[in-house]
Amino acid sequence: MFILPTHLKPEELHEIEDQVFGLEGPLTYDPKEAKIFLGRITQKKRAAFDLRARGIWTVEAPMPSLGPSPSHGHGSHGREQEQEQEHDQARDEGPARKRLKVGHGDRNRDRRAKLEADSTCGRRSRSSPSPSPSPSPGGANSALPSLTPAPESLWHGLTDHVLVLKLSWLETCLKQQRLAAYEPYIIYAAKVIPPPAGEDTPQPLQDPITYIRATPGTGSSASLAQRKPKPTVTTSILDRAKAEASSLSLPAGSYPGRRRYGDHNRESGSPTIRKAAPPKLLRTTTSEFEDLAAHPLPPLPEWAQGPHAAYSCCRSTPMASPNSAFIAQLAKIRDGRILTLDDIGVRAYSTSIASIAAYPPAIRHPEEINRLPGCNEKIAMLWSEWFHSADEESDRSIQAVQDLDNDVDLQHLRLFWNIWGVGPETARKFYFEHGWQDLDDVVEFGWSTLTRVQQIGVKYYDEFQDKIPRAEVEQIGAVIHHHARSVLKIQPAQYGSVEDVECIIVGGYRRGKQASGDVDVVLSHRDETKTHHLVGHIVRSLELEGWITHTLTLHTTTSDRAQATLPFRAERRGHGFDSLDKALCVWQNPHFDTAPAGADVDGFLAVEERGRGGGGGAGGGGGDGKEEAEPTPKDQPARNPNIHRRVDIIISSWRTVGCAVLGWSGGTTFQRDLRRFVAKTRGWKFDSSGVRDRGNGMVLDLESPTRRSDANVNENANTNANAYAHANVVSNDHDHDRDRDRFSFSDSMLQAQAEAEAQLDSRLDDADTWHDRERRLMDSLGIGYRPPGERCTG
Repeated sequence: MFILPTHLKPEELHEIEDQVFGLEGPLTYDPKEAKIFLGRITQKKRAAFDLRARGIWTVEAPMPSLGPSPSHGHGSHGREQEQEQEHDQARDEGPARKRLKVGHGDRNRDRRAKLEADSTCGRRSRSSPSPSPSPSPGGANSALPSLTPAPESLWHGLTDHVLVLKLSWLETCLKQQRLAAYEPYIIYAAKVIPPPAGEDTPQPLQDPITYIRATPGTGSSASLAQRKPKPTVTTSILDRAKAEASSLSLPAGSYPGRRRYGDHNRESGSPTIRKAAPPKLLRTTTSEFEDLAAHPLPPLPEWAQGPHAAYSCCRSTPMASPNSAFIAQLAKIRDGRILTLDDIGVRAYSTSIASIAAYPPAIRHPEEINRLPGCNEKIAMLWSEWFHSADEESDRSIQAVQDLDNDVDLQHLRLFWNIWGVGPETARKFYFEHGWQDLDDVVEFGWSTLTRVQQIGVKYYDEFQDKIPRAEVEQIGAVIHHHARSVLKIQPAQYGSVEDVECIIVGGYRRGKQASGDVDVVLSHRDETKTHHLVGHIVRSLELEGWITHTLTLHTTTSDRAQATLPFRAERRGHGFDSLDKALCVWQNPHFDTAPAGADVDGFLAVEERGRGGGGGAGGGGGDGKEEAEPTPKDQPARNPNIHRRVDIIISSWRTVGCAVLGWSGGTTFQRDLRRFVAKTRGWKFDSSGVRDRGNGMVLDLESPTRRSDANVNENANTNANAYAHANVVSNDHDHDRDRDRFSFSDSMLQAQAEAEAQLDSRLDDADTWHDRERRLMDSLGIGYRPPGERCTG
């Protein structure tokens, strides 16, 4: 008899074994010796699986000529009485000793010989005979049945058959105080067959686990203090899995990570195999310690020692870092984590990158990294590997980065990820689910399934990859500013005053990037009625003149809720993007024909001349304008060769313009930590549309000017607002110069903007410019003001 450990806890298994021992059952720990199996299972398939897992291959077959059960006849009544007398005699001699569980070798043979002897002798007592037996006092075991019936009557025909019975059969025997009928408890009756060819049986563990019970079980008084149970199949499977894990290898085209859409494992043309590399340790030498003692590490900056050192929004992070080469390596690893949907890894590497980017000196020892917040031993190990890989900084690299660059899967994922409107989830769906490998596959097999944004991203893929220089960003901002003034009917005399519309170029341009991926422009006006649904009118005006070729998305969320701050919903997470009115557009300069001599080569002058009828341009005669105005019907419209750009137009009300500018000017990690910091330290919720208290949901006004007196309100407002007036309104007798100043940021305007950001003194506390609103907001949030060039966290 063998007890199947399936669905049994170790203590339950021990208790059942004690009960069988107490009933003098022929218990064995070798399943190949057993003919009767008891288990807490109900299905035939499970029973066959458990037997097969223990090396017993079976096929379902009825039992041949089963004998009657004890409850079906009375012929064995005398034999039962004789067995009860033998049981009482054995109990009088003392408690029965259970046989120890033996795993292998000679002990198995000795145990099998002893079991055969016990079976032949009618299961006499297992304890040593006592010379002077004494009657035992009445006990609980005196009436227990014996599980050792005559083989020829009950278990007839089990020579090459096995029975799997429910564990409840044993419970029934104990409850009825006799050997109950087993037929209702049969789960699986089968015939033992040889193992099929080519099938392997799991090997048992070499060293069985030893369990020591501190107290005996309640079901039997014959338990031993120490036993060696047979290892369960679960332990064997885990052991084999651990043993095989070291020999597993990953193909070069299968990068570990979340593969939500499956891994096709297509042949990628790279036969190399990348085995799981053991973890590396930080290399240290005696000379390094000596050098460290002679040249101590530089002192930590103040931001790395304060209580808010973990927040990148509380420190200055310049655009240029002395450790930019190593940061570029970490950025590649972070991008790899993005494409494998490892959100935790993305946040960890982003935090490390922001911390190293804010560290002023060049790193010369890994201990410098270990001291920085957000960095750990792993980042220090990567720096050590990178630093010792080559003498020249340009030649240094990290093996993990090289593996990412050479990974075929990630190469395809990067291609799709760079499509405008395609995120990492969609990129993985393109590659792993649809099997697309390039843009041609997307166009040929999935064009109709793409969204309009994705179709535009595929169509202008190469053009969107080209960065936009700062001069072109300024020109695009000037055109948008001009059309906003035109829509709001701002007169030239009002330019630069409190009646003018404000145009702020944010994003990477404001942080100081020499080239940007797109152009982000925030428009605002002090009169909230003029910013209500303003984005639609500006887009329509730009479309009519051909500057915007495609309007991909047009959001009027803020205007739809009367330009109020985004409501706070505690039960929901962030919506992923701010809720300001905005338009995501495709931009193209509509003027590409040969301009007259002295005209603007970028086409900004031509649009104004066309608006006046095409006459009066410098160096251009009326005849030239007439020829352009009267094309022949045979002439075909020429294709515009100008490059397409991505432009975002954002509208903000004036009372929250500081939130909008702050939310669109910082790096990704800066924005993430800003929201975390405000939520943790202030209990507020920051959004580009305003700040709310998480406790009561009230809107907080943190950027309004502090007015010291009513007398100097208008004076200070006009003084600061007129700082840009001379840059927009230039008294010039030449029409050409006046038009150029209307459509482009002049040097004087850029200089005035820089001076306004750099010279922020106490007198601006009661001024009402967007610079001051942003500064007061940052001070009220507790992070302190810092120029946008120091928010470059990446």
